[in-house]
Amino acid sequence: MTPQTPLAVLLSPRLAVVEAAREVGARSLVLAPDLTDPDIREAAAAADEAMTVDWRDHPRLMMAIGHLANLSVRVSVFGFAEPSALIAARANEALRFPGNPHAAVAYLTDKAALRGKVNQLTGAPVRFEHCDRAAHLAAVAERVGFPCVAKPRTGFGGQDVHLLRAAADAALLAADLPPEPALIVEEFLEGPEYSVEAHSQDGKHRILVITRKHTSGTPGCPETGYDLPADLDDDTTDRIHQLVHATLNTAGQRSGPSQTEVILTEEGPRLIESHAHPGEDRVSELLLSTGTDIPALTIATVLGLPAPAPAPADRYVGMRFLRFPPGLLEGVDGFAEARGLPGVTRLEIDVPLGSHVPETTSRVAGHGFVTAVADTSQELEAVLRKAMDTVRPVVVAASSKEEEHTAA
Repeated sequence: MTPQTPLAVLLSPRLAVVEAAREVGARSLVLAPDLTDPDIREAAAAADEAMTVDWRDHPRLMMAIGHLANLSVRVSVFGFAEPSALIAARANEALRFPGNPHAAVAYLTDKAALRGKVNQLTGAPVRFEHCDRAAHLAAVAERVGFPCVAKPRTGFGGQDVHLLRAAADAALLAADLPPEPALIVEEFLEGPEYSVEAHSQDGKHRILVITRKHTSGTPGCPETGYDLPADLDDDTTDRIHQLVHATLNTAGQRSGPSQTEVILTEEGPRLIESHAHPGEDRVSELLLSTGTDIPALTIATVLGLPAPAPAPADRYVGMRFLRFPPGLLEGVDGFAEARGLPGVTRLEIDVPLGSHVPETTSRVAGHGFVTAVADTSQELEAVLRKAMDTVRPVVVAASSKEEEHTAA
């Protein structure tokens, strides 16, 4: 690459993002608060340049990269996660670099503002109210109607999402909240959940895939797996597309990736929330296995480089998270057998042998995962189920270990 090559400034990226920049012909500059952090170390080593910068501090970020505005080549700042997407948009506007408008990213970040506007512009309204005082939560929840969901207006990743089934739940939650929590309280939407990955260019939105999200059924709980593309009829697919287009247009989304989460209720698709960045890393990995690289597509279109050709999803791919009982993991029977099943493409256990099995949370979706590919959604479900049934963890309760040690 030459100094005339467009430059992608990447805020704490994954290694795959650095590789995507190189693939489309861009130079890469990685910025991170700590380049030795295990989550960033490989990406920093693979980049053309790397700098230690706390990019969360806007003045420091401007001091670090302000000089790039004098370059004669196309430059843009990219963030592919919730905090970094907003900060990248602000930096691009300050330096007059190409990219998504800061206002669009902020609009998608504010669930209440987005909900109100989408309710006005679509035939799919969802009851909701703001709640900026913990003391008002019970009354707000009563007006919205039980069951309802309370969550931060600007939260992400399923954190701090609470299902309120009755006034008693609202009172208990209010007692644990700060005085001014900045919540949105909205009706509980019942039905299968989907995430819609899209890419925007010059304000035009292209749906890349609709992913079926398997969950435990309770708000805030981690997903149990993903299937893509979702097996939906044409009418339902069109209605989901219309809702996503309306949502992104409402926010003013102009360029780059987005993930919009919807619930397919008995009355049709309803918006949960939307984000100006790709969805879960696992979903991006599954989509990449079908030939669509979201970071590569984004970097190429923003920097004016040839974009990767769109890849049709002609097969079904899926993932299921493995969940083990609590205790010490002493072994995993059936691992080799499950990994060798026809259709299984990957099987990993994330808990080291001899370690304690952590509790599943919004950040720890499972203790491993299996991915597979098949020609139909039914075949995909069958091979994933067989693989999960074949994997048999050998877990010993901690109390049993303690008794054994005491007896010795």
